Amino acid sequence: MKHEKMKIIKMLDEILSFSFLHQATKMDIKIEIDGNNTIIKFNDNSKDITGAKLEEIRELLNIEKQSEVEEYYWELIGQRDYADEFTIVGFMTDKATINYSADKGLELTLYRTNV
Repeated sequence: MKHEKMKIIKMLDEILSFSFLHQATKMDIKIEIDGNNTIIKFNDNSKDITGAKLEEIRELLNIEKQSEVEEYYWELIGQRDYADEFTIVGFMTDKATINYSADKGLELTLYRTNV
């Protein structure tokens, strides 16, 4: 469980960067840590997320978790000025759900077993 809190912070950094990019002005974050399991729930009022972009993010977040990639790359999340690192977040996540509607905004839940 080395660096688990920092990994969560880096994952949230990527999500927040995406939200700011999509003009979100309200964001709610809930983190539940229970032993080796972490659930991150994120809601915002992002604007103009297309169906294609939503599907792209859904696919990136639900790729198979790869602990060896996670250990090497997690520190790189958030090092760029644009949001495109959902692939690394996906490598660190066991499962993700994501939904978007113009009236409700973005709803994202990440499920993770801590390494």
